[in-house]
Amino acid sequence: MKKIFIVLVCLIVLSFDLKAQNFYGSWGYRIDGNYVTVYGDEIQNQNNSGRTGTLKIALWATDYPYTGGRISGYNLFERKLEPLDASYYYYDVSKTGWCTYPPEGSYSLTILLLEYISYDYQIVDYVTINGYTRF
Repeated sequence: MKKIFIVLVCLIVLSFDLKAQNFYGSWGYRIDGNYVTVYGDEIQNQNNSGRTGTLKIALWATDYPYTGGRISGYNLFERKLEPLDASYYYYDVSKTGWCTYPPEGSYSLTILLLEYISYDYQIVDYVTINGYTRF
C-alpha cells in the first residue's frame, strides 16, 4: 500500500505542468514615437533541470486590466528570446522595436512572458501596468 501511495504522489506531482519561468524585479515600458522599449530586471528559469522553449516578451493593450488566462486586445510589440537553461536568467532586459498602435482610446497595458510549449506560445508570467494609457 505504501508503494502505491508513493507512486500516486509522484504521478500527481509530475502531471502538473509547472512553468517556472518568470519576471523578477521591476518591469516597465517606454513609447517614443513609433518605437517602444520594454525593460526589466530579470527573466528567470527556476526549473532544476531542462531548458525552456523559445521565449517572447510582449506588450499588450487591453480594455481592462489583465488578470490571467487568455488575453484579448492589441499586441503592440513582441521580441523573441533564446531558451534558458535550468537556473539561468536574463538580466537587465531591454528590447526596443516598432510599436503597433491600437485604435484611439484608453487601454490597460500588460507585459507578457510567453514560452513556446506544444506547438504554441503560452503565457507563463505577466506584469499589468497600473492605470490606463491614452493612444
